[in-house]
Amino acid sequence: MTLTLVLYTIVGAAIGLLMGSLPGITVTMTAVLVVSLTYGWPMAEALAFIVGAFCGGVTGGCISAIALNIPGTSAAVATAFDGFPLKERGEADNALSLGLASSFLGGLIGLAIMLVLGPVIGTFALRFGSHEYFLITLWGLTLVAVLSRGNIVKGLCSAFFGLFVGMIGMDPIMGMLRFTYGTGILKGGIDFVAAMIGLFGMKEVFKQLSKKSSFNISGTSYSIKGLLPKPHLLKRVWHTILWGGPLGTLIGLLPGTGGDVGCIVAYGVAKQVTKNPSRPFGEGAYEGVAAPEVANNAAIGGALTTMMTLGVPGDSVTAVILGSFYLHGLLPGPTFMLTEKHYFYLIAAIVLVGTIMAYIFGILGSNLILKAINLPKWFLVPFITTLCIVGSYAIKNNMYDVIIMIVFGIIGYLFEKGGFPVGPVVLAIILGPMIERNLRQALIASGGVVPFLTALVTKPISLILLILIILSFVLQSKVMRAAENKVKDAKAG
Repeated sequence: MTLTLVLYTIVGAAIGLLMGSLPGITVTMTAVLVVSLTYGWPMAEALAFIVGAFCGGVTGGCISAIALNIPGTSAAVATAFDGFPLKERGEADNALSLGLASSFLGGLIGLAIMLVLGPVIGTFALRFGSHEYFLITLWGLTLVAVLSRGNIVKGLCSAFFGLFVGMIGMDPIMGMLRFTYGTGILKGGIDFVAAMIGLFGMKEVFKQLSKKSSFNISGTSYSIKGLLPKPHLLKRVWHTILWGGPLGTLIGLLPGTGGDVGCIVAYGVAKQVTKNPSRPFGEGAYEGVAAPEVANNAAIGGALTTMMTLGVPGDSVTAVILGSFYLHGLLPGPTFMLTEKHYFYLIAAIVLVGTIMAYIFGILGSNLILKAINLPKWFLVPFITTLCIVGSYAIKNNMYDVIIMIVFGIIGYLFEKGGFPVGPVVLAIILGPMIERNLRQALIASGGVVPFLTALVTKPISLILLILIILSFVLQSKVMRAAENKVKDAKAG
């Protein structure tokens, strides 16, 4: 971890904190824009910049959630339930101080568990063959589809669309062209980075242009002294932090979940296990701020662990980061801890620096961030558009990628208007080719469909993964719906 990498991490954390606090600019979109800027960079510097932005983006979401009752990121949705009522009670400083401190402690807990579990999972994953690879990638895809906004059908439709996009271009086994419709633009397939920039970045441009409302932050300001750690608040919620951190990390470890799910589940659990909250949940309970913030930041360590050791993204943000790994020549998966172990510990060091700097910048820069939130659309929209165009063009210095980016921006906007989540589309574009390649290799190795299906239930690891996939379909949607209902009940009082 050199001084240069520390500086890249600091800059990334600052950018992530700012963009994560802007309502509508999600952590995933932040990661997409940051990844597009790092094309052609040295690998270590690119990782420092991207992971630093990841840490800052998750932390930044609580700022607008507390100040405006509009979460800057989906991972801060539950933070607004008690954070904004605290602000309305005149405790804005207490709410944000507790939110930032909980985020910082959650990031450290997730990092510690990452360092312990990473080598263990990596050793276990070395036993994977093509059958296991197929099932683990399928598991990641199905979990994301099932957990997309609680609508299984629309989530699956988005995932299937992503699978189709991932199949455009050259067949990985036979080398034949497919779904190109006679055009040379599609012969090389759809570049996943261009698609991601369109689905998250350009989509947001179209979305903002369709809105007329603006944010009002008048009368909202913080003092640096008021945002410093407050022992009496931390003493009040220490038990919430102790169980919230491991819970968030565990949720982050599950393919396709991450901080978005972690914050909702942690809030629901806090409401159930906290016998004597500081005040009723939904009316400004300190525990209602600490639980989602410690969980969504702890999920960073879990999601990165799953991505590096299994090659499966823990959430939509690590799906983007997974793409950046391939972009810079790294191959996450079962052999990662064997061949690229030093990068695992480098990323752990980057997470540590990014978590610390996001906390410091959150204390020092909250007022500046609130002013940035109030910037007019005529500045923000052209700025984001420029980043999208430059980022997509820089991939291959090819205008075709810019056209693809704009097309996927329109697709993303239409999907969101129709209630179809775009996260599964991106994950399917990345995971789809892996699923297809491993499925066909497993079929060839097995000698047919029947021997392949037999191997899935006779190989111990394959059988375990198959059971997990089935349980995911049966249980995960029910668990998430129950958690969301608890959150709605808590918000309603």
